[in-house]
Amino acid sequence: MKTKIRWTSAEEELVLTEALRLMHFNWYTAYEALKKAQLVIPSHRHRAFGSHSSCTNLTEKLRNRFANDLKPAAPTEPTPMVEPSSAPTEVSLDGLVEAIVERIAGIVKARVRSAVKTLEHEFRLEKHDPTYDATNTPKPRIVIVGLLNDQVHKISQEFKDIYSIKCIDTDRAMGMNPPDADAYLLMKNFINHPLYHKYQRFSNHVLIDGGMSTLRMWLNTKGKEL
Repeated sequence: MKTKIRWTSAEEELVLTEALRLMHFNWYTAYEALKKAQLVIPSHRHRAFGSHSSCTNLTEKLRNRFANDLKPAAPTEPTPMVEPSSAPTEVSLDGLVEAIVERIAGIVKARVRSAVKTLEHEFRLEKHDPTYDATNTPKPRIVIVGLLNDQVHKISQEFKDIYSIKCIDTDRAMGMNPPDADAYLLMKNFINHPLYHKYQRFSNHVLIDGGMSTLRMWLNTKGKEL
């Protein structure tokens, strides 16, 4: 019988932090982000999460954090008004104008911050575009369907300087529209027939009949022709 894995507080915090990042910048749901975020802890500490009900408490924490990130910051408190003194009238007026300007600036800053966060969520803006390297040369966009978690990390790191790689697991690929790409690589041993037929309509789809070695061979040869 498989022992049920219980995370320490430190492990849970690592996973929740990474999951929150994925929700902000990779348009994952709380459940999907939680499953993917386990890459930050050792693989023998991963939990199955076979359904939403298996991690209800964690997804609830994650949604609360995400919601708090989207809340607008509280406006800056205005500078307290000072009782009029015997100073000349024009000095008092200057102080009043400065207080009004600071008040307006605080409100505008808070609203701009809130608007930016809302736009990042709605349009899923990324702070860095991985399709460009340091010389602003566009990298070929590769979508790989069917890799497992450890394989995703290895391939992404190994070829990050050559391609802009997006990996999608089989379950997620069935329910989403294929993103734009220069090539769709389908891992034959890990996909089903309906999924293959879904991507078959793209002329730039490639069926990888093998494992990681076959995938690497394609990326090191045919892929460089893109």
